[in-house]
Amino acid sequence: MKHLKAFEDALNSIHGEGRYRVFVDLHRHKGRFPKATARFEDGEREVTIWCSNDYLGMGQDDDVINSMHQAIDSFGAGSGGTRNISGTTRYHVDLERELADLHGKESALLFTSGYVSNEATLSTLGKILPDLIIYSDSLNHASMIEGIRRSGADRRIFRHNDVEHLRALMENDDPSRPKLIAFESVYSMDGDFGRMEEIC
Repeated sequence: MKHLKAFEDALNSIHGEGRYRVFVDLHRHKGRFPKATARFEDGEREVTIWCSNDYLGMGQDDDVINSMHQAIDSFGAGSGGTRNISGTTRYHVDLERELADLHGKESALLFTSGYVSNEATLSTLGKILPDLIIYSDSLNHASMIEGIRRSGADRRIFRHNDVEHLRALMENDDPSRPKLIAFESVYSMDGDFGRMEEIC
């Protein structure tokens, strides 16, 4: 029973701090992007979805939806496991080749989500590049923060979009050490834009 109390105390603490998450129950309406109906305890109401993950509305695009139907009709749903275990669906291979060609690269690699790609890329770079320093915007997404943490690299946090603070941090470090600046083009949690040109 004391173990159960530990979980109850943790939940009560999260509630007390206002950090308990309740996911919004949504019914998205095809053809009415970015509108959806949200269901709450006291009823339903129309909401606007501001998430940047589908900022072009491709999840509502007829060509995308028809292509998804064709893929499901041809291959079925799901792969049965990870690429390491069950191989790679041909559509994914073709898409990787097309993306590589589009960007003039030798190859491309798809990930299951943006979260996984951020975490995997940043954690891998830190393990491959000895003595790496990663400079991270203070409002980076949790996926980037987790990747940086797992990388084992030294990290510096600069104030959000503050290029002068970033510059000051970099000037304090050994110029011969490899450096990586981790920031977002669109900050999905806040909706503002990274200062890409100035940072580059």
